[in-house]
Amino acid sequence: MAPNRFMTALDFTKTQLAVYYVVFLLSVDSLNPVKVLCHVVPGLQQWHLAMLSFLLMVYVFFAQFKQLLYFAVKIFFHSILSIFFREVEVVGSKNIPSHGPVIFTINHANQFVDAVMVLSTCKRNVSYLMAEASYNRPVIGHIAYALGT
Repeated sequence: MAPNRFMTALDFTKTQLAVYYVVFLLSVDSLNPVKVLCHVVPGLQQWHLAMLSFLLMVYVFFAQFKQLLYFAVKIFFHSILSIFFREVEVVGSKNIPSHGPVIFTINHANQFVDAVMVLSTCKRNVSYLMAEASYNRPVIGHIAYALGT
């Protein structure tokens, strides 16, 4: 199964990881289809399926690391913003097309808070332009790299 227009690449990755995780857990639990398969196929052990599932999870994790990191950073900043701001009103979000290029221009008082606001409220993946001086800062630069700046 490959990503299509109904499922983003990140959703596809999360689905793959969930399936491999379930197979991994079922391979050590009693009364599950994995044990039946191991009984039907001679020579197939439960740990064979568990190791295969684990290796596939590791592969998917590293193959889609950039997207998973973006998702984790987005959740983190959304959580932080919900602590500091009780309510964020997004005006005109229905005007943002779901496909194709979009340029957001932000007239900001604080370049970091505004960027995080767009990141946490926009349903699309956002890529930023950033000044080289900010990009070379230790923590800010690492977060910017994770976001694909």
